[in-house]
Amino acid sequence: MKKIKLFNLLSTSLVCSSLLMTAPVSAAEAHSGHLSPNSQMPIEKKESVVPNTTTSFVLTKNNQKQTVDDTVKYIESQGIKVKSVVPEIGWIETDRTNQHQEKKIKKDTHADVQTPDNQANNSYTPTAVPSRSYFNSPMNKYFWNRQWNMHMMTKNPDNYANDTQSHVKIGIIDSGITDEYRHRLGSRIRYAENFVPRGGFNYMDHDETGNPYDTNDRTGHGTSVTSLIAGTNEMVGVNSNATIDEYRVFSHKGCSSSWVLKALIKAVNNGDDVINLSLGRYGLLTGGYLNGRANNDMPEYQAWIRAVQYAKQHGSSVVVAAGNENINLNDPQAMTAYINKNNPQLHAVGQGVSLPASVPGIVQVAATGNQGERAEYSCYSKDSVYAPGGDSNRTGINNPNQAFIPTDWLLTYGGHGTQYNFGIGTSFAAPEVTGMIAHEISKNNLYGQSDAVITKLRQSLETNNHGLPCVILDKLINDDHAPATNDSSRHSSNSSSSSSSSSLSSRSSDNFAQQEQQEEQHDWWQQFQQQIAE
Repeated sequence: MKKIKLFNLLSTSLVCSSLLMTAPVSAAEAHSGHLSPNSQMPIEKKESVVPNTTTSFVLTKNNQKQTVDDTVKYIESQGIKVKSVVPEIGWIETDRTNQHQEKKIKKDTHADVQTPDNQANNSYTPTAVPSRSYFNSPMNKYFWNRQWNMHMMTKNPDNYANDTQSHVKIGIIDSGITDEYRHRLGSRIRYAENFVPRGGFNYMDHDETGNPYDTNDRTGHGTSVTSLIAGTNEMVGVNSNATIDEYRVFSHKGCSSSWVLKALIKAVNNGDDVINLSLGRYGLLTGGYLNGRANNDMPEYQAWIRAVQYAKQHGSSVVVAAGNENINLNDPQAMTAYINKNNPQLHAVGQGVSLPASVPGIVQVAATGNQGERAEYSCYSKDSVYAPGGDSNRTGINNPNQAFIPTDWLLTYGGHGTQYNFGIGTSFAAPEVTGMIAHEISKNNLYGQSDAVITKLRQSLETNNHGLPCVILDKLINDDHAPATNDSSRHSSNSSSSSSSSSLSSRSSDNFAQQEQQEEQHDWWQQFQQQIAE
């Protein structure tokens, strides 16, 4: 996915934490059971040469238990090690197979086999990446009047926090969250599990022990994504009442499709009502990669279809970030061209696909800027719904020293000490929609009714002044006290709103309006702007 810059805001200074989010991926072995948070694992930094992938994937002809069991037994009888199995969708990960073995598996079991010849295009990556800047900010400040995105999605900000009877469970499949932020959220974290195996990607992640309790965020991406839903005492989140289940699938070096698919099925089995995936990659539905065996990614695409169908059958809604490459996802050739542009050695030929953003049945979220325009980086399709993700067109993304950050970028929590971030990406638009869907489920008693949830979501979309179908919380929960509007007044960051004064669940519009007025009496923000310009 395209790299999008991210600024980090500390309580005393704005600094960058270097996040590695665009590395390749490989196979994994996951774990099960109800888990509790772990302490942070020591990180041993080593440089290694990235080898080709050591993994093959097998998709059984159907996902019936007997078929999956028989296929696993057959593969093992051929002397091939089975690394992991997702039986609910018939997805099997093995040691790398040769062409002779692939032909036998296909002939004797009627399964399909996918063996990437180059790991560079087999990567699931988060859809927001950081940059670097430094500036000073004060202690103990409330940031509501810098959260233009939150103003944009409602006319009644109390809706973000007043659903105190919510029993909605949100699953976040990402890089985990930091131990510090987990401590802040306390009992709101219901479940946590690590799906990254010992050694991580191709055994190159030397800090990865395979400990299923090790859900500490190595990159900061999952913490930022979660903060947009859960918030902090200083920053308003979209949904401060739902409980959160976290599934870590990213190591420093990357993320395997098997880790994500296994985490998704686990989230469904855990009863998560809505599941957020701010990640993705591009592949081929037809044709192949002419640098190797010329196979394509159809087995993985079919596995995703089965996984999303499984989620819907069990009442879970799946929300996916559209991506940051400014690609029309209805144009297969545009995705193929993107693969060849970024990995010309693959010689991709055929119809491209975005995984999992192009999978039927998901909620695909594209991003808008602060005026409601489609963000210049955001991927999109005819099925996209839109939420604020920040924009880079007017902020000088190629020259961040000229960026007017609070106007166009989103505030998130980074989780290291009291660090906050300004960033952009569809990674951030997706959790906003996830949090609003959680409100929708609770307010309309749509637990376990994924089809009804998505139907109501699409019926409630508001076409904004740029002609984009936007998710608006007021319409989603039938708040008659917050009438919808298509003009730019919704986008103003000067409206009075709710805040967190002492806890995440007690917010007052009057209190936050007073906090805004008090904050504007200080010149710290103007000093910051001058520092950035310099």
